[in-house]
Amino acid sequence: MTCRSRFARRPLALVTLTLVVVAGLATGPTLHAASGKKMAMIFPGSIQDADFNTVGYIALQDVAKTYDLQVASSESVAVADAERVSREYISAGYDIVAYHGGQFPTIARKLAAQFPNVIFIQQTSGAVADAPANVWTLGRKWYQGYYALGALGALSTRTNKIGFVGGVRIPDVVSSINAVHQALRDHNPKAQLIWNNTGDFNDGVKARQTAEAQIAAGVDFIITFVNLGVYGVAEAAKASPKPVLLTTFMTDKWDVAPKHFAGSLLATFSTPYQEIVGRILKGEKSGYYEMRPGSGMELSELRNVPPEAAARARAIFKEVAAGKPVPEITDKVPTP
Repeated sequence: MTCRSRFARRPLALVTLTLVVVAGLATGPTLHAASGKKMAMIFPGSIQDADFNTVGYIALQDVAKTYDLQVASSESVAVADAERVSREYISAGYDIVAYHGGQFPTIARKLAAQFPNVIFIQQTSGAVADAPANVWTLGRKWYQGYYALGALGALSTRTNKIGFVGGVRIPDVVSSINAVHQALRDHNPKAQLIWNNTGDFNDGVKARQTAEAQIAAGVDFIITFVNLGVYGVAEAAKASPKPVLLTTFMTDKWDVAPKHFAGSLLATFSTPYQEIVGRILKGEKSGYYEMRPGSGMELSELRNVPPEAAARARAIFKEVAAGKPVPEITDKVPTP
């Protein structure tokens, strides 16, 4: 059963990201909860963002259908308000509370100690050594997928200048910058990386200004680690008098700038959430699931790049998925 959250700050609506998504949401879960469990998910942004929150919301619906759960969600929840929202869900009988975002581990840890019969799901950059006994951790290894995007850029650039437009300087972004830098060294040592963080994942104006500055410096391939900010990067690419390609992540936004999108690192949160919830229902109160290439992350169709570059990038992605090591560097960024 899917419930509209009475704790949400904004009303929920069906997501119309693509026809495939609409079709996926059209068939709702059954109207009873055989497992007896109730799961709530807290989102930091709007579930209609066609990005991180959208794919999380779709995953929640998939979990509801797979395990016949009663689910509810709250969107656009600030960190300062997340504890209150969580407590209201717990008071209403929800015994699984998932935080779809890396902003909430402190809250999960605090509440886990106070509510030992509630199981919390948190997102981090990796395993947490001292996670509470009733907390599941979903570790996101974005940087491994970004290594393949870096290889695609290295093999596709004509100017040997690759741009990286990030949002907030968090470990996920820092490790992805370093992974792209490593890919350039491995696959095109002549290529130079020009990276910048805008300070906001969703500010399209800052993202466009940053991309314009990189393009003026000779960049012809931009790798993005922003959410709604990618639309600003796309506008910069379309306005450029010289050819510029870009990549995105989370969802395939090819239709925004068909002549400029090279590919996307796609996230499928249904895979990890279904695995975690399935194990919770079997009695496992804590654990770790690693989301990485081949396990919740895939490459989209690659477009507008040389065929040999696309083929090699796909092969590299498969190598990483099979275990090819990529250095995880989170404490420093590459210097020019």
